[in-house]
Amino acid sequence: MNFSMRGPVLMAPVAVLVGLACGACGGQNTESRSSAPSVASAEVTEAPSTTPDRAPSTQQLDEMLSRAIDPKVPLEQKILLVQGATAADGPLFDELVKLRTDNPTVSWHIGKPVLEQPGVAKAQFSVLMGGTNQLAYATLVFDDGRWKLQKSYACQMITQVGRDSPSCH
Repeated sequence: MNFSMRGPVLMAPVAVLVGLACGACGGQNTESRSSAPSVASAEVTEAPSTTPDRAPSTQQLDEMLSRAIDPKVPLEQKILLVQGATAADGPLFDELVKLRTDNPTVSWHIGKPVLEQPGVAKAQFSVLMGGTNQLAYATLVFDDGRWKLQKSYACQMITQVGRDSPSCH
């Protein structure tokens, strides 16, 4: 499968990984396009959430995403970004790294996560790739003491791009 052709479809879930899951990568632009202070810049100093009663911060999600697509981050750390992920999902993380490497000009913006109920939050991701802006809404869950990309959401995204994951069975 040629993932560079599927890039726009796959990048929305990438932005969501763990992003979900996931420090800033080179080439990202998270600044607001207006002259008013942006929500993202106001959140830079927001403390990360370590409890299920407060949504994760935008910066937390950006760090999760950056870790998911960083080739230097070990798989053992990446699988902690997605609920129910196992070492058997390693090839999917490898594909994310390759996708980012093959598409270095892709940028994203993560909207302020909203707590829907204790332990469940949603966040909007806007991904700009090849002049096309795509929106995705990621569902995150507080699992095992940390915020992660929700398993059912991750599995849905993987299925939409024609892939399979051992953790989704």
